[in-house]
Amino acid sequence: MEKIKNFNEFVNGGRLNENTSMEESHDKMLLEMAQIGNINKTLVIYIRSNEPGNIPHFHIVDKTTLGNKFHTCIKIETSEYFHHTGKVDVLNSKERKQLLDFLNNSNELGVSNWRYLLLSWNTNNSTKKVNMNIQMPDYTNIK
Repeated sequence: MEKIKNFNEFVNGGRLNENTSMEESHDKMLLEMAQIGNINKTLVIYIRSNEPGNIPHFHIVDKTTLGNKFHTCIKIETSEYFHHTGKVDVLNSKERKQLLDFLNNSNELGVSNWRYLLLSWNTNNSTKKVNMNIQMPDYTNIK
């Protein structure tokens, strides 16, 4: 299986096509991303491995096209979007509430999704760590 070197090229560069199955695309995406979970039926949260820069954030993409139709980034330490090339979508009020509900809930291991997100960032990024005791920002109002 081909390893994806640049997630942005993969998502934005047309590497999803009629000859690529969603399972195969999802497998390729996971080479660089750690899935946190689904905030609703259409959106999923990922943490990218070895994210360049020192701004802890997470990606939210649509499950159907893995970010070709919807892709945004949100900072972990503050309630702000981290918009950059190809990642400029915004969540509506219902989606923001679903995000908050998801992060407040626990996964099948009994760990809160918020704590799992922090742990995933720290595990997958060696340059900038986040404090595991940081309080979750109010993501219902994202700047």
